[in-house]
Amino acid sequence: MLISTDCHREPLFDDVDRAILRKLLYDNRIGARHISLENLKTGFPSHLKGDVDKRLKKLVKENLILQHPTSYGPQYALNPQRLQEIIGLLGDDK
Repeated sequence: MLISTDCHREPLFDDVDRAILRKLLYDNRIGARHISLENLKTGFPSHLKGDVDKRLKKLVKENLILQHPTSYGPQYALNPQRLQEIIGLLGDDK
């Protein structure tokens, strides 16, 4: 069994994380242009919608996605300061 002693590893991203980031990027939801959680979950299969909630919280904690508090509920958008890193994660040329 190998044990890694590197405590500064990059966080692991799975398909759901990438799908969330890709959806926000392709919809141009960057910075002040945000989207609600309900609209973000559209297009995902019903058995993954619970995972979307959990993964979104993880991405907000990692500061890849910004959460905007509004009077009608939280809204989400990509962090414009980390946009190049997000594009690199996705491997897209947008």
